[in-house]
Amino acid sequence: MIRAGSGCQWFTRRRLQLSLAVAVPPQHHKLPFTSPSYARSLSARELISRPRSSDLVSLPKLIHQTWFPAGSNMSENAQLWVQTMRAQNPDWEYVLWDDETNRLLVETHFPWFLKDYLRLPKEILRADVVRNLYMFLFGGMYADVDTEALRPVDSLFAGHDTPLRAAHSSLLGSWTGKRAFLGHMSHRAGLDGPAAVPNGWMASPPGHPFWLLPVIHVIENPDGSEDGSVESLTGPTAAWVFWSNLTILFNKWLIESTEFHEAIILTTWHLLFATLATQLLARTTSLLNSRHTHHMTPRTYLRQIVPIGLLYSGSLVTSNLTYLYLNVSFIQMLKAGGPIITLLTSWGWRVARPSLESFINILVIAFSVGLAVAGEVQFVWTGVVFQIASLVFDANRLVMIQILLSEHGHPAQREGSGERVSGEKVHGQDHSPKMDPLVTLYYSAPVCALTNALIAVGSGEVGGFEWGIVERTGWGVLLANAGVGFMLNVSIFVLIGKTSGLTMTLVSVPKNILLIVCSIVIWGSPVSSLQVVGYGIALLGLLYYSLGWRTIRPLCEAAIARVRGWRRGEVYKYEPV
Repeated sequence: MIRAGSGCQWFTRRRLQLSLAVAVPPQHHKLPFTSPSYARSLSARELISRPRSSDLVSLPKLIHQTWFPAGSNMSENAQLWVQTMRAQNPDWEYVLWDDETNRLLVETHFPWFLKDYLRLPKEILRADVVRNLYMFLFGGMYADVDTEALRPVDSLFAGHDTPLRAAHSSLLGSWTGKRAFLGHMSHRAGLDGPAAVPNGWMASPPGHPFWLLPVIHVIENPDGSEDGSVESLTGPTAAWVFWSNLTILFNKWLIESTEFHEAIILTTWHLLFATLATQLLARTTSLLNSRHTHHMTPRTYLRQIVPIGLLYSGSLVTSNLTYLYLNVSFIQMLKAGGPIITLLTSWGWRVARPSLESFINILVIAFSVGLAVAGEVQFVWTGVVFQIASLVFDANRLVMIQILLSEHGHPAQREGSGERVSGEKVHGQDHSPKMDPLVTLYYSAPVCALTNALIAVGSGEVGGFEWGIVERTGWGVLLANAGVGFMLNVSIFVLIGKTSGLTMTLVSVPKNILLIVCSIVIWGSPVSSLQVVGYGIALLGLLYYSLGWRTIRPLCEAAIARVRGWRRGEVYKYEPV
């Protein structure tokens, strides 16, 4: 029997323990009345019909994500990642877009963009560009569905929002400042690499003008423009044009004006020099340190590097043999057919999409090249066959290099791996980083030198070669010639890495014009009127293919207006915009 007093004392001693037991239940015990909170789900159609926000400075708490096609089930991994995004930001709203609501958004708020939007060949491309419209119209935060949220994002935006407002209000009065947030995704530092600034995560207030730039780019480049980078048509191209022309003229002079007539041995010397130069750079500098990031197994080397080396050797040997039979100007006219072969090869490798317009343009270029061939005075079938073979070898080599230098490899490999299927990237997929141009030459030069040496032995050039020719030609001349060839090889890989194999052949057209002029001035190569007509048509065809009528038409109209103004005695004054 317990007395009343002792019972009160027992309750007093146990009161603190009881209160702690109620306040802090064991970790393994789940209370039936608690549940995790998530960002509130908001339908895309409801968001489209909402009035636009008048606050163009604050970042709205609105999460955008995309999954298509409409009505398809999201994968289990994607559902888990979406759940983390909503759980880490429970006071936000969540919108899941699909291909149908994306089109509805463009039709409702951006009808001027609908035609170009529907012209994009793949749904993933439309999803890539329309997310910029989410940011511009509604603001908030966009994240790919394979993005896992580790912590709330409020602190990130709050840390930038307050000082930005204060600075703008104090310095610029009533002017409204905005800040857009983007990530960085690259295998090297800097923002000049492909996909260095991805669109997989981004945020901003509504109305930021930056988000219209990708949309304008799609409108101005309806047929695509490779990687879209400005540098793809500046530095790398200018360097390649210079070194390519210098190498061709140097080789032409060396083979014709000295005793060194062995074209295959000369090519082998170039590649041996490139092998020694890259090996020396790899051991004495940090220029080729990125080679350590590639798992270059024997199987990978045989599949990716050796074919490039074989094609490279075939291209260089047949190209050099051509100069024994044809003059420089006619060779450059034959090279006008290079983009035709490269485009057909790109279609075969599935790195370019076939179209009827491109095919018709190819026929026009082929006809014009035929006129240039028919007008050749010094026509030799052997030289023509060598040049065509060189173009075929080179087209396949360029496309293989383009695949090797790209971020993700061959399109068939990407499709087979399931990358970005139904709007989702493969989480954790191990993709080898893109190969640096100099590293590509480091791996390919040895096999090219070896195959060329074997060809030189098999063709009999080595057996009939006298080493006294080297001394009479001069070691300095041969070293300079090899150095120029090395710089050409480096510029080729840089240019293809920035653009594509087809872009390289298109850019070669103005380079070839310079060579034709040099050939006429230096060697007095004859050019007939029929060749001028044929080559002129080929140039117009290549210009139409590379720029398109939408770009050419306003240029023609402006030129016509300027000519008419000159005839009337008008003087145009250019003022900076």
